[in-house]
Amino acid sequence: MTLAHFVVLFAALAPLALARTAQAQTLPVAPRVAVEDGIVVGVQTGELASFKGIPFAAPPVRELRWRPPQPVTPWTGELVADRFSPMCLQPLRAKNSVFYLGEEPSSEDCLYLNVWSTAKAGDKRPVMVFVYGGGWTIGSASLPLYGGEALARKGAIVVSFNYRVGALGFFAHPELTAEGNGASGNYGLMDMVAALKWVRANIERFGGDPANVTLYGQSAGSVAIALLQASPQAKGLFHRAIGQSGGYDISGQLQSLADAEKAGIASAAKLKAPSLAALRNLGGDVIMNGDNNLRPIIDGAVLQQQPAQVFGSGSQMAIPILVGSNADEGTAYPVALSPSAFVADAEKRYRSDAQRLLALYPAATDIEARAASYALMRDRTFAAPMRRWAREQSAVAPVFVYHFSRVHPFVEGLGYAQQNPATGMGAYHGAEMAYAYGTLDVLNRFSKTRAWSEEDRRYSDAMMSYWLNFARSGDPNSESLPVWPAYNPDSEQAMLFDKTIASGTLPNKAQLDFFFDRN
Repeated sequence: MTLAHFVVLFAALAPLALARTAQAQTLPVAPRVAVEDGIVVGVQTGELASFKGIPFAAPPVRELRWRPPQPVTPWTGELVADRFSPMCLQPLRAKNSVFYLGEEPSSEDCLYLNVWSTAKAGDKRPVMVFVYGGGWTIGSASLPLYGGEALARKGAIVVSFNYRVGALGFFAHPELTAEGNGASGNYGLMDMVAALKWVRANIERFGGDPANVTLYGQSAGSVAIALLQASPQAKGLFHRAIGQSGGYDISGQLQSLADAEKAGIASAAKLKAPSLAALRNLGGDVIMNGDNNLRPIIDGAVLQQQPAQVFGSGSQMAIPILVGSNADEGTAYPVALSPSAFVADAEKRYRSDAQRLLALYPAATDIEARAASYALMRDRTFAAPMRRWAREQSAVAPVFVYHFSRVHPFVEGLGYAQQNPATGMGAYHGAEMAYAYGTLDVLNRFSKTRAWSEEDRRYSDAMMSYWLNFARSGDPNSESLPVWPAYNPDSEQAMLFDKTIASGTLPNKAQLDFFFDRN
């Protein structure tokens, strides 16, 4: 190549090289944070820094299966925290379910958390820590519906974490009790406490205020928050709570340790495992495919009394709470399809109170029976426990209550296993989350299922603002939003999230009184 050719080639390539250099100079620098156990490197997207897959406890595998979460082994160098960890081992959701949002990898090695932040150096922002639901048997911190990006962009430090579920999270056994100094069974709740302790120790390094932590969650996640309010082990680890569609008495009294141990012995016999060592040698999938429908218990350590006793005496954590439920919680669940079936179920469940209940939930025709069954499921399982939580908490701290009835704009022709057409879902169990967390578009992840409008997006922004205002100060109100009155058992005022947002009286009072009177 002649000198002339080289000069021409250099002249041609120089602008490209300079452009690449300029581009490299404008690429965001990966955020680095030194936590207690080592340095984590996240991902910067505009003003948002995200850190995914940070361990908060040692992997609960092999000899650590069914043990309290153990400390993380510190690492050297940098831990790249750019992707979610696997969810804890669990069954998969049905693909035709309204709750299906894609497959996720699963593993027993699952005790990791995620942080989203737009904080600057020196900030002390409110911290919002999310607890997922799933009936104690499914759920994950990486479900897209729970993403913390939108709330973080509005000013919160958002944290989500995994906790053990099913038989791997709530299994009790006499050998485990002996090993655990007299307690076993509540490993999933212990994981929650461990995650909150990690937040207390590390969140200031992400721009968060460890003295201003709000725990928020839905369904079983909301139940968990109420249980933690009653747990001496969680005392002081969070300062406000947002509970969505799940109260501590959602399934009645919790099982005793003795009864849970008996169930554990029976489960082990079915698995042909004569000892704890044999149980720990079984594959996690074998354990999960056994008796997996387990729940928190009164273990004497994490939970020392029935929650009803704690809340009834006013001994729970005296913190502000924001709680509520949805208008159509029951549409996602099986129903009594005929008047005779509905009446038979009422008489079996409520005996001498059955006629009083049937007057509140008339079911003379098939259409009425279906509607009454949905309404009964809503009130018995979700609305009544939330109202009870509000009434009891209002004796010790400020309370704000909501009722959500806005229906998603489902596209025409859409159907789910629970309801076909999808419009029959109404304001179903979990329908409020996409609005409150700013994750509307997640529900169109695979195909268009909702025709979101600009009004929906403004509505979502308002709900997020209420949630974040509450996390900041314990009061959801601000000058730019409709006034949300504090809850009082005498007036029962609530925020009604309907087609529009306005305060009013909590609906279904007569039906809710039925359940409150029976406790």
